[in-house]
Amino acid sequence: MKRSAYALTCALLSSTAPVLSVTSHAQTSAPTATDETDVLIVTGTRRSERSASDASAPVDVIGNNALRTVSSPDLADQLTRNVPSFNVQRMPGLVGASFVRPASLRGLSPDETLVLVNGKRRHRTAYVNLVPFGGHQAPDLAQIPTGAIARVEVLRDGAAAQYGSDAIAGVVNILLEDKPGFSGLAEIRESYEGDGLTHLLSARGGVALSGGGSLTVTGEYSDTDYSSRNGTPSRVGLPKSDAYRLFYNLSAPISDGIELYSFGSYSYTDAANDAAYRSTAIFVRSYYQDHAPFIAPDFDFKSIYPNGFVPSFQSKTDDYSLVAGLRGNITSDLTWDLSGRYGHDRIRYRITNTINLSLGPNSPTSFHAGSQSQTETGVNLDLNYSLDAGLAKPVNVAFGGEYRTERFKLHAGEPGSYAIGVFADLQPGAAGYPGTTPDQAGSWGRHSGAAYLDVDTDLTERLNLGAAVRYEDYSDFGDTANSKLSGRYKVTEFFNVRGAVSTGFRAPTPGQSHITTTQQNPDASSGLPPPFPIVTLALLPPSNPIAQYFGAQPLKAEKSTNYSLGFVLKPLTGFSLTADIYRIDVRDRIGLLPFTRITSAQRALFVSRGIPGAAGLSQIRFFVNGLNTRTQGIDIVATAQREVDGANLGLTLAYNHNVTKVRKSDARFDVLETYQYYEHHLPRDTLIATATIDIERFSLLARTRHYGTWIDVVLSSPLAAQNQRVGSEIFFDLSATYRVSDAVSVSVGAENLLDNYPDRKKGFLATAGTLWPVYSVYDKDGGRYFARLAVNF
Repeated sequence: MKRSAYALTCALLSSTAPVLSVTSHAQTSAPTATDETDVLIVTGTRRSERSASDASAPVDVIGNNALRTVSSPDLADQLTRNVPSFNVQRMPGLVGASFVRPASLRGLSPDETLVLVNGKRRHRTAYVNLVPFGGHQAPDLAQIPTGAIARVEVLRDGAAAQYGSDAIAGVVNILLEDKPGFSGLAEIRESYEGDGLTHLLSARGGVALSGGGSLTVTGEYSDTDYSSRNGTPSRVGLPKSDAYRLFYNLSAPISDGIELYSFGSYSYTDAANDAAYRSTAIFVRSYYQDHAPFIAPDFDFKSIYPNGFVPSFQSKTDDYSLVAGLRGNITSDLTWDLSGRYGHDRIRYRITNTINLSLGPNSPTSFHAGSQSQTETGVNLDLNYSLDAGLAKPVNVAFGGEYRTERFKLHAGEPGSYAIGVFADLQPGAAGYPGTTPDQAGSWGRHSGAAYLDVDTDLTERLNLGAAVRYEDYSDFGDTANSKLSGRYKVTEFFNVRGAVSTGFRAPTPGQSHITTTQQNPDASSGLPPPFPIVTLALLPPSNPIAQYFGAQPLKAEKSTNYSLGFVLKPLTGFSLTADIYRIDVRDRIGLLPFTRITSAQRALFVSRGIPGAAGLSQIRFFVNGLNTRTQGIDIVATAQREVDGANLGLTLAYNHNVTKVRKSDARFDVLETYQYYEHHLPRDTLIATATIDIERFSLLARTRHYGTWIDVVLSSPLAAQNQRVGSEIFFDLSATYRVSDAVSVSVGAENLLDNYPDRKKGFLATAGTLWPVYSVYDKDGGRYFARLAVNF
């Protein structure tokens, strides 16, 4: 951490500290993450009149303006800067993980957070992310344009009993804008180094329909160029991408008491990134364990790539969804909502500037490497009954059911991308990313049904209690029942105590249960000096004979128990303070085993049994239900707003402390890097302080972000000691906005104003040219400038 950053941060906090002595309330033009605590929420409750400050569990309400204070076309980045317990990692050079980025709430797996859009489940990405040991398949937040969003509600509490699978850590509910009018935005940003140039164009139009309905349509385009901070010819930084997003949101009354609603999306993303540099020295080295020299007869690979080569990995993603439903009143006390949804995500892979070494001089230099897709459908019936039981308020009784199907498919690449040619002693398949073989390709699906009951009652004017129970039955692993008890007690008019206890679960996805992937990486643990030999690493499904040889079993559901206790303090107008402690125990947690090296004898055995692809494998891994973890922490959020001499001042301090411990593990996880990953791959402490000043037509926003220490876990067991602890870091963001008119504003600013970088890499990877941590929770490109033109009328 730079001393100048620390000094500037202290100065900022000192200058804004008087804001905490508030006496009046005024809305700023750049709302911060928690300035909407009195807004009625729809997440975590089925009551129509519940606000975030009166909820029995913490809910962050992040308006569109707060999201737009972050210069990024990616919703995950915008949430990260507003919710400290929400983290997203940047993984350059790791094929699909550099395009579909994992987002985590309270340090748990990305697919242990449920994502909703307008209260309806969002479909998953087709990409099964293979972060060192986690592995997950979650919705891709980058596919949702910020311009279509009215606000995001983040429920930081277990909610599987209310919403079903995945809601172990909490729920992210994205609520689409439905107001008439027009808004547009044009933004450009670039790093201090002159790379990573990004353009963003967004427009939203809304019209009122007769009878009180509305239709809004949002279009967004963004393009990003490469950035690189690396010591080799491979570019390691932001990937190149072009993205098109389209969303609509419709509500239309069709008769007295009945409304038609629908929303949907289409997005297309074309992205590319570099794989690891291949030196010409590897062309004459065997890729197996003895590393014996090998020269291909009558052919010199250097004639194709005399100076080595950098494969370019490319993905094209088509993502679309449709939700439609009817809702209405049966009586004044009983409402109903019947809906159906469809979601689809397909990712096609191509690798260029590469070679299949085993094909020798006949090898192409580019390949279609295959594709994968995820398709989901669902039908929901939800009823809500307001029962007058003679209490302080009517008892709210919600009940209903859901039916879901999902299907995961792997599509084979072109033959040259996976072929084992005449030079079989050399690495087969496309260098950088061998394609999916016909034997690996396939289609796998499942269906499930659920029923739930959710009761919420104010027993007195001060005491609220809630209870929920949900039963689900899955075609592939059986049934599960989960429950939740919650409560809120109003000690005084300005002080609430709240708490909840619940059980939860997450069903393994068909993708996790059936995916096969292969990847080629430099082997830093080979014992050889750089350039390291390239090895083929494979993820195999539990049903694969090789995985079963090493002990693979069918996956089962993860189970959790959540506890939370906190308070809400609002003693003065314009000031609020919330604090919530939590504990999340996850049993049978699904993880990826460390890589297992295949010996020459084992490889020969697998080949003799006719197992497809066995001849080219160096190391393999697979998913197992192998871990029990406990995550404990605290969230603290303080907000203050005040008007002083015509200036509106605002301050938000948001802090998260989060600790995960592995309490029990499969013996095969008992290696140092397993514990390093699950317990230290994210900072335990994150603090975000945001200050705003609004004077007439001029606004200023300053944000300080502090990240605690964490461990960059990238190496295999023999070199786990090389995994590096990254020191704490502070970043400072500053932006200014001038309102040219009531409808037009111009903003300029800088993120990471002081151009801070994390600790540089050490050890083998640094020798090979990796300068910065690989699995970082923040970008490693230094500072960047941005400029923005916005219209709203």
